[in-house]
Amino acid sequence: MFRKALAALALGTFLTFMPGLLDLQAEAAYFAPLGKSIPLYFQKNTLNMNAEGERVSFVRQQDGVLRMYSRDGNKDYLSFMGYYDNKRGVDYSIRKIELKDPDKVLLEINASQGAHAKNAGYWIVGKYKGKWVTFISLDTLASYGYTVGEWHQISTEVDNWGRLILNSRHEYLPAGAQYEYQRRYALDFSANLFWDEGAQWFGIKRIR
Repeated sequence: MFRKALAALALGTFLTFMPGLLDLQAEAAYFAPLGKSIPLYFQKNTLNMNAEGERVSFVRQQDGVLRMYSRDGNKDYLSFMGYYDNKRGVDYSIRKIELKDPDKVLLEINASQGAHAKNAGYWIVGKYKGKWVTFISLDTLASYGYTVGEWHQISTEVDNWGRLILNSRHEYLPAGAQYEYQRRYALDFSANLFWDEGAQWFGIKRIR
């Protein structure tokens, strides 16, 4: 009895100091390491990818709108555009997000605009009940405190626990700085994007 109590105490202490493990227990699904994003810009405006058991095509139109079609072009699934009024000069980068247990392949679209690559949109898309949908967008992030309309850059990574972490940062000139090369970056928003297998949808836990 003493040994069981001691083991339980040790496990509880271990979990207290390992919050990532608690998250993994609550969220059975985890993510594979992310690959490189593939850019779409004015000179390169078409990209074919496999996801959710289907081959799809992304086409960046002359007006800056990105459209997602079935590979044969007969089905127009989704469209994406810069979040701000000026839709010109928006570049997109796309990559797969691979979910393990259950196996699922989603697509991440990250848009930027301007010389300093200000974020102009962010989406994670996949299938829900057999139809292509947007699981996460800037509007989703805004409901957790992300400040839409301000200058940000968005990046994602998979941490050592297999969690998908989204980070937002902004640039600034420190006191006394006068030149662009002196600019620095500060993290202003961070969230764990997790897959809820029961709901078949993404959940969000804000970290910062």
